[in-house]
Amino acid sequence: MFVSSLPCQVCWTSRRSPRRSDSVITTQRRSSLSFSPCLEKSCCRPLRVETPPTRDRVIEELKQKLQSKEKEVENLLSRNSYLSREVQYLTEVIQHLNQRLAEVEADQQAAQEKIRSLLNRRVPAVPPAHTITKPTVEARQLLQVSCLTRELNISNKQLRSTALQALTDMKNQLEHLRETVEKLTRVEQEAAGEMEQLQSLYRKETVKRKALYNKLLEQQGNIRVFCRCRKTTDSSSCLETTDEEEILVRTFLDPSDPPATTGATNICSSCLLQEEVFAGTLPVITSCVDGYNVCILAYGQTGSGKTYTMMGTKENPGVNIRSDLCGFYISMLEIYNETLKDLLAKNNEALLDIRVQGKSVSVPGLSQIQVQSEEDILAIMETGEKNRKITSTKMNTQSSRSHLVVALQVEVSDQVSGLASRGTLTLCDLAGSERISRTEAEGQRLVEAAAINRSLTALGQVFSALKCNALHIPFRNSKLTHLLQPCLSGDAKCCMFVNVSPDIKNMGETLSSLQFGSSVRQVSLGKPAQNLNKALK
Repeated sequence: MFVSSLPCQVCWTSRRSPRRSDSVITTQRRSSLSFSPCLEKSCCRPLRVETPPTRDRVIEELKQKLQSKEKEVENLLSRNSYLSREVQYLTEVIQHLNQRLAEVEADQQAAQEKIRSLLNRRVPAVPPAHTITKPTVEARQLLQVSCLTRELNISNKQLRSTALQALTDMKNQLEHLRETVEKLTRVEQEAAGEMEQLQSLYRKETVKRKALYNKLLEQQGNIRVFCRCRKTTDSSSCLETTDEEEILVRTFLDPSDPPATTGATNICSSCLLQEEVFAGTLPVITSCVDGYNVCILAYGQTGSGKTYTMMGTKENPGVNIRSDLCGFYISMLEIYNETLKDLLAKNNEALLDIRVQGKSVSVPGLSQIQVQSEEDILAIMETGEKNRKITSTKMNTQSSRSHLVVALQVEVSDQVSGLASRGTLTLCDLAGSERISRTEAEGQRLVEAAAINRSLTALGQVFSALKCNALHIPFRNSKLTHLLQPCLSGDAKCCMFVNVSPDIKNMGETLSSLQFGSSVRQVSLGKPAQNLNKALK
């Protein structure tokens, strides 16, 4: 911005040359004009002239204005959209209100019509006429009413007396009935007590009869058969126990088919404890001290609980360990693949053989260890069990691959009578019968299974021959029957545990085991002899 002094119009015209024309002046550049300011200060005054802004600044200002206008346009557009939606919503509300108004007006009109019709039908109420009636009852009628009232009171008293008498009679009858009920209750309680006494006497008589029957069987030499069912976690079971001497096997093939029934001297359920099972064999076992030979066998399919019944565990020992509390001489051997092995010898690989001398059968070289307490028996049984052949199969993870024979020799001297008795308790845990199709045994397992099945078949043949009283008993068909010959030829009391599995998958083997036990039950070995000799002084 700069300040210049410009001449006024008067000064400008007074300085122009009169000789030149105006056209000449216009052709010259205005910048070439020269003038001198007027001397009059009041005429010529300074004039402020602003320099024009630059082009970039102008463009920047215009851009800013354009952006602000665009923002205003966007705001106006959004405002317009919102107002459009608001207008549409208000339009719908107005339409709805108009419809509602029309409905209300129609209802109002209908109500007015109804009110008019009701007003037209209304009849003005006429007030009832009040008439004064004079009493028309005569004295004669009043007298009759009085007489009727007295008669009614008398009847009421009679009725009340009759009701009280009837109520008294009912109370007396109720009391009589209560006394009768009390008498009947006392009679019922007395009858229940008598019934309980009769049931107790019946149970005692049953136990006594059973004991006498078992004693008769022992005198006749019959083999006592105990059936023990193994516990199962499966809810479905093919076994059903009806009483202590009968067990049912349901085949589930045809519901109409009757279940197979088998018998045994004693049925040991799966809930019985080891000591309860042992109590059944205790009378037979204790006769060993009197000089009788006793043999106890455990038979059944693999995994049915034979070893648990005979051996048990440390917490629940089996028949083998419970058989003697004082102990004498004990030996253990196994029959593995038709070979005898001493389980108590340090070198149990040495093979043993059976020697027959008359009616007695012995195994030369078999270890016999003297025992004095139950702890000694536990230690010896544990040692022998470790040396036994046990492996895992598809049906049993702890399958015994051999027959275990434990012999406990008891020698007792009676100083009063001067007699010495000698009895032998033979406990045999048979290897489980196996079906090759189920165990899928191969190699050495197949050889072991074949040897086990052959020896069990030989045992069945021996029992069949004994049952038929055959002239020839095939004891020498296997090492097992050869070793058990003294026990099965009438020289010992014999018991057998038939262990079965209640699982439906093992139904065939269970039925076969029960049929085998039922057949063995009919075998009579004869009255055993008592081994008595004069005591050595």
